[in-house]
Amino acid sequence: MPDEAERKKVALEYCHRLNAGDVDGALALFSPEIRYEDPVGSGTLTGLTALREHLARAVASRVLETPGVPVASLDDEHVLLPATAELDDARLPAGSRLTVAFIALLRVGADGLIREMRLFWGRTDTSVTPAASAAQGVR
Repeated sequence: MPDEAERKKVALEYCHRLNAGDVDGALALFSPEIRYEDPVGSGTLTGLTALREHLARAVASRVLETPGVPVASLDDEHVLLPATAELDDARLPAGSRLTVAFIALLRVGADGLIREMRLFWGRTDTSVTPAASAAQGVR
């Protein structure tokens, strides 16, 4: 089983690869049987094909995830990662960015791959950065 430090590293590496626009690299961190829910309550994606579509949409939206400090559990499987994500959203005025504060719960298998990932956030955890302000912070 991956130790606490290794599980934390996997969670942070996911953010790094997604921010780099590396969909294939991010997918390499997941088990083929991945169960992914973003946000919890919206339905579960199962398998790498479904997850690829989700991650490709995020990258196309210029997602930028800012991770907090990951926290491991004593069960040799789980890690929590608080984070914020900024992304474009077609429903917003041009140039505006959506910000979502969330907690990701990851279950990492003995092989070091993410087997389950659940993102917890609600409507009150989102905000919009207007176009003029957003332009200053976008990569």
